[in-house]
Amino acid sequence: MDIKPFTAEPIRVLAYDGTPVENVDRLGIGKDDWLKMYRWLVFARAVDDRGYILVRQGRAGFYAQIAGQEASQVGSALPLHKEDWMYPDHRSQGSMLVKGLSAAEWFGHVLGKMLDPTQGRLMPHGPGRNDLHIVPPSSTVGNKITEAVGTAMAQRIKKRKEVTITYLGDGATSEGDFHVGMNFAAVYQAPVIIFVQNNQYAISMRTEQQTHTKTIAEKAKAYGMDGYLVDGNDILAVYLVTKHCADKARAGGGPSLIEAYTYRYGPHSSADDDTRYRPKGELEMWRTQRDPVTRMRKFLETKGLWSEDQEQKLQADVKAQVAKAMEEAEKSPAPEPITVLDYAYEQLTPHLEWERRELAAELGV
Repeated sequence: MDIKPFTAEPIRVLAYDGTPVENVDRLGIGKDDWLKMYRWLVFARAVDDRGYILVRQGRAGFYAQIAGQEASQVGSALPLHKEDWMYPDHRSQGSMLVKGLSAAEWFGHVLGKMLDPTQGRLMPHGPGRNDLHIVPPSSTVGNKITEAVGTAMAQRIKKRKEVTITYLGDGATSEGDFHVGMNFAAVYQAPVIIFVQNNQYAISMRTEQQTHTKTIAEKAKAYGMDGYLVDGNDILAVYLVTKHCADKARAGGGPSLIEAYTYRYGPHSSADDDTRYRPKGELEMWRTQRDPVTRMRKFLETKGLWSEDQEQKLQADVKAQVAKAMEEAEKSPAPEPITVLDYAYEQLTPHLEWERRELAAELGV
């Protein structure tokens, strides 16, 4: 498959009904890979659904769903190597799961338990794991872009074969960090992938209300790097484009911008009312006609690799796996209040030492 930058239409392997528009047997992805991708899609959605239920139950205070964007997240994370660095945003739990964060750790984070790798100390949707090279996201839109580019610049200086990927939404492309990051990445030929999940809404602001370019991918031209527009609900296309960019970066070919054109089913977060700004019928159209999970399942069916019995078994297996992860998270203790100041610095500052003594006196410990 010839992957070219700056295409007028999104790069696509599967039509909306799951039928291939490319010769899939020549793409270098085997049948086992297809089945693995589908399982990840189903698993990511199941974990996400369970996480959102915690808010509805009053057990968590905030959640941002990835429903509808699973192909963008799974497809972009699968080509990564263990040593590669990931800078997620607040809607990247699917990518983090593929990188190695366990479902139990994710639920532990949502519940603020010690099982959370960050031990309940960060904002919702902000876990990370040092050993997996997952840097905790931030609630500040776009501020991880420059950090990711800096990491990639260091990788190039040290002549390492690692790459860095940073995730952002379409709204973050209107932040100054995006433009600074793009310029530094191009000038220093940093091995970084700037991955934009264009779900068409920056909270309630449609993409065309915040940028005058036809696509986000074409913005890369101004900085002297390649920009790729991909169908973000086609996991095969997302995987191939991301792998192409990662391979290019490892070979010294510099940075790339990827725009995954996708759609989020849920509100911006559990604090948002999306019925106030979505046109009537838009959500239903995407759910019924362009769903990334259904699309991949139909593809497998056309290849004779999937049946209703297999689907029922997979759903049962995933349900049991999610339930076990949830049970593990619930058994994890809550952080002790006295530890709230730990890890702010490698060593507590004199001021924090004073605050800790005051807190200890108040808690009676």
